[in-house]
Amino acid sequence: MPEEKGNEIWDIYTKNREKAGYTRRRGDRLEKGEFHMVANVCIFNSKNQLLIQQRQPFKKGWPNMWALSAGGSAVAGDCSYQAAEREAWEELGLKLDLSDARPDFTIYGDHSFNDYYIVEQDVDLTRLHLQEEEVKAVRWADREEVLKMQEQGLMIPRWFLGQLFEIRQWYDAHGKECHKVQIDFAAMKNLAAWMNLVEIMRDHFPGLETEEKWEDYQRTVEKNIQRGTAICAVDGYMLVGVLLFSTEQNRLSFMAVHPEFRRRGIATEMIRLMYTKMNRSRDIVLETFREGDERGTAPRALYQSLGFEPEELCVFDNQYEMQRFILKAEQKGR
Repeated sequence: MPEEKGNEIWDIYTKNREKAGYTRRRGDRLEKGEFHMVANVCIFNSKNQLLIQQRQPFKKGWPNMWALSAGGSAVAGDCSYQAAEREAWEELGLKLDLSDARPDFTIYGDHSFNDYYIVEQDVDLTRLHLQEEEVKAVRWADREEVLKMQEQGLMIPRWFLGQLFEIRQWYDAHGKECHKVQIDFAAMKNLAAWMNLVEIMRDHFPGLETEEKWEDYQRTVEKNIQRGTAICAVDGYMLVGVLLFSTEQNRLSFMAVHPEFRRRGIATEMIRLMYTKMNRSRDIVLETFREGDERGTAPRALYQSLGFEPEELCVFDNQYEMQRFILKAEQKGR
């Protein structure tokens, strides 16, 4: 049986989160400069739903309200992750191993350090053993449901509830980015970021030298977005890859990937999405830099790895010698 909350003994910490060398009993008044540690667990499933619990109506502090998955104060001798594991076990009967985890974030209260651990696990709710003294019910809820419950006064208010779902998608327990680059057809909302990305590499693309040509290019991008022939790669809120194509000409017209995001397969994934709109019974064509031009080393290697074959040289905009590549119709299944 878990220790009675009123009998809990807390380690006391300084403002720098160093142990002060003494303890307090739960319920004792903490003096200025005294802090205790609180650990919370936020469990998400693979559908990006949060496991929430309803507190018992007779429980002190937010009775009958819905809360995060599990949480409570660390007892004397606990480190942060041990307290989080213990709370998940006591309240939900759920065994977690957080020994290699760090809190995803910490919020500082008047007398507390509140650590939050984000866990992804498709928990079978029917197998949980709820602590009768504290937990009335549990359920899964998506972001919209959680925010609506908070607005209705059913959820313990937390200013970060909306951001919690974003943190879960972007970072693991060690603060390492873990979200995936999203490849999709571009929308008009992507236009400003699209032009911002291309401007970084403007000198590498013949035909974008003058302001007149730059404005013409933007109009071309807008038309392609409206036609559904523009593809972009998004990392969080940042556009990191763009591709224009023509279904009439069966042509890859333009492609660029942010310099810091190359060698991650982004260009390949954008091209594969383009294939879904192309006429696969016809050759797919593109033009890129000729052999020997250092700007063309990487794209030429990419196109050839995808089955494109170099064809005749051609002059672009009456100035730049380029080379045509063709993915022949009978090779599209590769």
